[in-house]
Amino acid sequence: MSFTNSLKNGYYFLNFEDKKQRVIKPTYTKGSSWLSIIGFTNSLCAHFIHMTTGHAPIGEYRQRFFSHLPTSCPCGKAEVQTQEHIVMECNRHDPSTRPCKIIINSFVYFLADNPEAFSFDNG
Repeated sequence: MSFTNSLKNGYYFLNFEDKKQRVIKPTYTKGSSWLSIIGFTNSLCAHFIHMTTGHAPIGEYRQRFFSHLPTSCPCGKAEVQTQEHIVMECNRHDPSTRPCKIIINSFVYFLADNPEAFSFDNG
């Protein structure tokens, strides 16, 4: 409960909505609120968590933890590569896969279509 009722989830944590536009809080009980949607593969689940928490090899993360590393996006359009930039603006990813809303399924599809996004494999 402390996670959902406080700032413990952190500034970089993305909140998602279900199809009825209700915020989905992460939980591990009763099959979980997220796992049934993102649990297709371990890799997809890991990338989703990287994206959701902001713990990924992106400029925003480097700025906080590795300030000596570059923070700009390789696409050249963002001085600081952020979660939002990668998903909504970056031309390194297919624009047709961009989510239109904050609905969790849209982000899962984006990650499935862009497996290199938020991946430490290519970071």
